[in-house]
Amino acid sequence: MNVMQLKKLIRCLLVITLSISPSLSTAEETLEAKHNIIVTPFTGYRYDVFQWSLPLHGIDTNRKISELTWKNHIFESGIQIETKPEEKEFNFLGQIKYGYILSNSTSQDSDWDDIGEYARSFSSVKGNILDLSGAVGISQAFKNTLVTYYLGMDYNKYQTKSYGLDYKINRLYHGSIGVVGGDHPKSQLVSKYKFDNYAPWIGASIDYAINDKFSIIPTVKLYLFYLSGEADWVLRDEYKHNPSFTHKAFGVGGSFDTKISYKYNKNLALKASVGIKKFTMKQGREKLFYSDNSFLAGYTGKSDLKKLSLFSSYLSAGIIYKL
Repeated sequence: MNVMQLKKLIRCLLVITLSISPSLSTAEETLEAKHNIIVTPFTGYRYDVFQWSLPLHGIDTNRKISELTWKNHIFESGIQIETKPEEKEFNFLGQIKYGYILSNSTSQDSDWDDIGEYARSFSSVKGNILDLSGAVGISQAFKNTLVTYYLGMDYNKYQTKSYGLDYKINRLYHGSIGVVGGDHPKSQLVSKYKFDNYAPWIGASIDYAINDKFSIIPTVKLYLFYLSGEADWVLRDEYKHNPSFTHKAFGVGGSFDTKISYKYNKNLALKASVGIKKFTMKQGREKLFYSDNSFLAGYTGKSDLKKLSLFSSYLSAGIIYKL
């Protein structure tokens, strides 16, 4: 190869390099952008206690006449997708979870008269839960720490079915002790209860790097919520069915959880989480619908709720992957 040919080859290489350099730059920017998307599939266990009660009307509204309590053991899985939090940059977060209520879950129905508790029964519970969450955040960096402030919205769809009635206390209203023990078989559907819950929230998380591998991220959230519930008391002929009564409730809540992550490599990390959440009603109403066979047919009973609350504790593990 002579000098002239070598010069021509160099010119060609320069032309090719200059022509593709914008494409290489764009590709690098695209790859960098992709690493800003974080996907976290996870699975875990949750324990929920959901409770509502009705007050004694007229004379003493501080006393309750009826109370329902669900204690649900839940296996749940989900996925969270977010943009990587950066200082003074907005980031976005979305999450979906599906939970299955396990067979060792129970519901308790208790009623009171002037003498005391005259009925207490237990049922087994089946059901499922859908949780959706979305938020926008902005971050501020400190030494070894990134603080992100969030504004978000949660939605929960909760569906339960109770089977069987096992009475531990059973007597007539203002009467003597009755039969104690199983009254309906465990396979018999006795009631259904479901609710939709809408909860806007504000919160903050602190991402603290312990070292190059481990980080700890505590997060706190404050909620407002609106709950809309429906019940079908399947065995009660005096009520209409689907629904027998409805609930509307407004309230406040809070949650706290802590995540620990272990960085395996540049794009992969492991995560473990534990947390609690509590919602408490500030104001609520019940509407009761009577069947055509009832002497109150066509009448809609209305009353205030004495209490409505939901307490959750949960733990989960997942894989953090940066795309």
